[in-house]
Amino acid sequence: MKSKTIWFHIIVLVSLSEIASQIASAQQTKKPFTVADEIGLTLFDDPSGGRATVLFSPDGNYFAVWTERGSLDLNRVEDSLRFYDSQDVKNFLEHPDASQPPSPAWVVDRSEKEGPIINDWRWLADSSGVAFIGHTNEGNQLVLADLRKKTIEPLTSTTDEVDTFDVRDRDHYVYTAFDRVERDTLQQKTRAEAQAAVIVGTEHSLKQLLIPEDGRLLPSPASYLWAVISGRRFEVKQNGVPVVPGDLALSPDGSSLVTTLPVREVPSPWETLYPPASNSSTHRIRPGHDEPAHQYVRIDLRTGSVQSLTDAPTGLDAGWWGDGRPSWSSDSRAVLLPNTFLTSKDHKPSNPCVAVVDLTSDTRTCVEMLKRQTDEKDYYLVLVTGAVFAGGNKECVIVSTYQNSSFHTVEYHFTSDSTWQFAVESKSDFVADKYQDLEVMVKEGLDEPPLLIAHDNQRSRVIWDPNPQLKNIELGHASVYVWKDKEGRSRKSGLYKPANYKTGRRYPLVIQPYSFRESEFRPSGAAFTTASAARALAAVGIIVLQGGQNCPIGTHDEGPCNVAGYEAATNQLISDGVVDPDKIGIIGFSRSCFWVMEGLTTGSLRIKAASITDGFMATYVQYITTIDEYKNAIPRQFDSMIGASPFGDNLQLWLKRSPAFNLDKITAPLLVVAEGRNSLLFMWEPYAGLRYLHRPVDLIMLNTDEHVLTNPTVRLASQGGSVDWFRFWLKDEQDSDPAKVEEYARWRKLRQSCATDCGAGSY
Repeated sequence: MKSKTIWFHIIVLVSLSEIASQIASAQQTKKPFTVADEIGLTLFDDPSGGRATVLFSPDGNYFAVWTERGSLDLNRVEDSLRFYDSQDVKNFLEHPDASQPPSPAWVVDRSEKEGPIINDWRWLADSSGVAFIGHTNEGNQLVLADLRKKTIEPLTSTTDEVDTFDVRDRDHYVYTAFDRVERDTLQQKTRAEAQAAVIVGTEHSLKQLLIPEDGRLLPSPASYLWAVISGRRFEVKQNGVPVVPGDLALSPDGSSLVTTLPVREVPSPWETLYPPASNSSTHRIRPGHDEPAHQYVRIDLRTGSVQSLTDAPTGLDAGWWGDGRPSWSSDSRAVLLPNTFLTSKDHKPSNPCVAVVDLTSDTRTCVEMLKRQTDEKDYYLVLVTGAVFAGGNKECVIVSTYQNSSFHTVEYHFTSDSTWQFAVESKSDFVADKYQDLEVMVKEGLDEPPLLIAHDNQRSRVIWDPNPQLKNIELGHASVYVWKDKEGRSRKSGLYKPANYKTGRRYPLVIQPYSFRESEFRPSGAAFTTASAARALAAVGIIVLQGGQNCPIGTHDEGPCNVAGYEAATNQLISDGVVDPDKIGIIGFSRSCFWVMEGLTTGSLRIKAASITDGFMATYVQYITTIDEYKNAIPRQFDSMIGASPFGDNLQLWLKRSPAFNLDKITAPLLVVAEGRNSLLFMWEPYAGLRYLHRPVDLIMLNTDEHVLTNPTVRLASQGGSVDWFRFWLKDEQDSDPAKVEEYARWRKLRQSCATDCGAGSY
């Protein structure tokens, strides 16, 4: 009997060993995550940083959710709106034995070369469908997806280039647009002038003269305001003059519109009464009319009369950043403004706030005051990302904010003493919408691929897994990494590790300093897809540090603050025994190109390789070539970032602080990436300077007009190029793809040209 027991245990152990072996084998057969895998993912968050959104129809009978994916085979971006019947989902929840989730009642699919294709979508008040701005290669058109008929129909003319809109039903909506024919005529005129014997260059930017065929460089015709009320279309004018408004909010009764309009002449007291978010900000209220401020107004669409709602400027005019548009209470008697100053009653400076204007009593109350920097070292800012009346109730407001790398939601209630009191705060990692007892959300996390989830008061179930292919792909591991800045304060970054990560082993590191959201599944690491490739880099054995520093934007401390932040995080990783201090790379895109160049020329890290793609670098050439472009917005920012204009004695400050005048301090191989010819001129200076200095530098021009990339083939070139570049310099490895033979031959030549060890020394 005893021998039988022994044999039984032996058989069990052998069986368990075989099972463990099969599990291990299955895990080993998972393929490593690649950029191509990332492009093919169906995601609920858009590439430009927008969050996942689920919206119920006003009657609660349906809900809809937006997704986007890239198709490399077709080289197309594919957007979808999926409509679900709420009752089907409730039945699914009530019958846990039902294995098959409900299918959508309707799916709207649209594809183009670039995305997003379905923009700014919202339900009609009668729940009959959804209106959205549909993007095509020809432009943007306001479109209605009719759920009852299962049809798509245009709401605006094909000649209108729609910018913004709001809608109640198919007979009541407002929108801003310019005439494409007028724009095309302007482009044709510019091309004709480019063929003339003499070309007048005054009041034109350099890029307009060099690339006249690039329509993006021409001033677009103004987007004027149009309204369709009771089916009648007309242009909205103020005193006979066309109106150029901001975000639009049409009242539920369809009679009034809230928007922002320029203040004809800014009163002198406004400069001190409504201060900027930081003392060094270039965005501030200035008296006069050269730099107009804006204020929220109510436009009566029946009479055309315009009424100021605040008698004060918007917060955005003074550099108080945030998203969100105005919204109405369901009875059309109150308006919620997400970021505005209110009239100063005691004539003292004040911050902007989320405000409610009661039109019946003509009163203004502040729901939540926007927070600003408390001193030069504290860069912690709370950004308002949206505000709504809960269920249309004018006595209940929900405010969404972004702070410390995550989103928060706070609910406020109006009290009998006419003040707003804090009620509930949520720090949920998902965005949810609810109708009665049914709640639907996109559940995702930093290391958790998104799922569409529904739950009632008793149970929760997955409605849709948009990416079942991930079961066969090894994603690696991402986590929140907590570190301390130079002032000793705790900060958070994302940390992406290889799937086979081993404690005690030091790994190469790539720093991606631009943005970090701990509550979202972003395989690239950043909120934007261009250049960043966190999980794909981790799959080839490189750890990635993603974002995590709160620094002032547009001030002389922007560069040093960001450099100090990512250096502190990296040094902590080195101290933890995680990172090899001799194998560090860094990726810059857009704004963070300046942070990278600042680190390469002034920082203390031993950077082995770097890349920069289409971004600010506060260089002299970027300054000069953008004169008369976008109202000199870029030169003005550089004045603030460096501390002065690059003329006269102030040039000495530029020689000290601008990375372009310190290129001789860079020895790390640098990959310079431009997005089209316009971008090529913008990115030329560091490449040309390093090329002349015989430093290892490579120049790539992506064939695109996009800044945040969505086109699948171009994304593969950008993100895949990052993986190839850092794998080559940090690990001395090459992709076996024969199409990359010339690329690696070029890089080997760069490595041979290094006078000393590439990336040696401290900068």
